Amino acid sequence: MSKPFSIVSSPLFRLSVQRFKAFLSDKYGEQKAADTLTAIQQRILQHLPNTPEIAPISERLFALGITEYRQWQLDGHNLLFYSVNEQQHQIELLLSMDSRQSLQKLLFELNLLL
Repeated sequence: MSKPFSIVSSPLFRLSVQRFKAFLSDKYGEQKAADTLTAIQQRILQHLPNTPEIAPISERLFALGITEYRQWQLDGHNLLFYSVNEQQHQIELLLSMDSRQSLQKLLFELNLLL
């Protein structure tokens, strides 16, 4: 068995998690948002380090001209976008969002915050 990949969070990912939490809190309340984020974190840590190609290249991002990120459908509504760096044996988390959010709008808003 090969060595697990390390996982790093990009600055954009950290901002997207804050926006994601606010989105979930507004719709479902603070506790549901916290529970959802905990479940997502556990799923990422359980599966991604050993199976970095678990998800295909993101068609949503590909349509925007961004070709190196994968899109993982974590559950019914939640998505994770990430890239795999084989040379550094590293996974970089780019974005976490609810599939009911607009990807273009979210990327635009997050870009303004950076």
